[in-house]
Amino acid sequence: MIKKKQIFISLGSNQGDRLVYLIKALCLLEAHEIKVIGLSRVYETPPWGFESTPFYNACAQLHTNVSPQELMQILLKVEKHLGRTRTENTGYAARSIDLDLLCFEEVILNSDILTLPHPRLELRNFVLQPLEEISKEWIHPVLNKTVSELREQSSDTAVCKPFPFSFWSPPIFKTYAYIAIEGNIGIGKSTLAQQIKEQYSVELHSERFTNNPYLPLFYKDPQKYALEVETFFLNDRVEQMVQFWKEEKASVVSDYFIYKSLVFAAQNLTSLDFKSYEKQFSSLVTKLNAPSLLVYLQADVSHLMRQIQKRGRPFEQEIKEDYLRKIDQGYENLMQTNFSFPVVKIEVDELNFEADTTAFQSILRKIYATTFL
Repeated sequence: MIKKKQIFISLGSNQGDRLVYLIKALCLLEAHEIKVIGLSRVYETPPWGFESTPFYNACAQLHTNVSPQELMQILLKVEKHLGRTRTENTGYAARSIDLDLLCFEEVILNSDILTLPHPRLELRNFVLQPLEEISKEWIHPVLNKTVSELREQSSDTAVCKPFPFSFWSPPIFKTYAYIAIEGNIGIGKSTLAQQIKEQYSVELHSERFTNNPYLPLFYKDPQKYALEVETFFLNDRVEQMVQFWKEEKASVVSDYFIYKSLVFAAQNLTSLDFKSYEKQFSSLVTKLNAPSLLVYLQADVSHLMRQIQKRGRPFEQEIKEDYLRKIDQGYENLMQTNFSFPVVKIEVDELNFEADTTAFQSILRKIYATTFL
């Protein structure tokens, strides 16, 4: 688990598509291997210190191994990437993006390029309100007061209106009409697909894995029932897809990718049986709709074993770690295929996306980042 550091930034935008600028800023920070481990809701706030259109503001808690000065340079680089360049004479003005380093642990610093904690943060409701949301007990190292105390004592009368946390969800289906999710057994494909379906009100295409009558027998005697299991899965998946796509769909998320059939077949079948199976697969798959994007979830085998035990499907309790490792390698080999659509790999060992909305949003950002990075 990541030890949470007291590193907080504020984000703001009041030009163009304000929400997209905020989301892209987070994506760009994550591209620098900075983890967003806490995130407030987005607030609509009046401009502070000048007249202009309302801002969208938020605060984020970060985990990083860089120094405060290095982090500040990354923030400035992200701002520049998104169309903003700061100058010495720039006062308060409308901006596409504004990224401020509020604090870095208990560091107190006053230099030409960086002051920590950020000056005047205690005077600004658009900082204090989202900051309090993610860290009520943070103590200002100079004023020696919690953020809750600072907010109570603030002279700022501005009203900051929050949106629901789901407002953060990036417009992934504007680019990808059909998103397929894949990964090893127990990785959480169905859970994530269901969450995306509910978040975006899109159609869900789910695999009917429980309908395979050979699966329980296969887990007890893999060699004997491998061909029956894989043949049934292939024909059933193809039939499902043909039926599903008979009617035109606007936006779809699927909890499987038809090519998973090759991963399991390569592992479970003899080389002779697999050659025959592969020919059958190739003849069938050309008739099927290809996804616009493939999301490949990856995690350590120990994580998968815990998830399998947690969900408690009786026929899965026979699965061994060695089998999962071989399937994992099969997926890694599959991801080397030169598909006609993009593939995004997401490590989920430390992402409890089912229970943690911040983790879920981080996955959505990783998908969205492929549209512009």
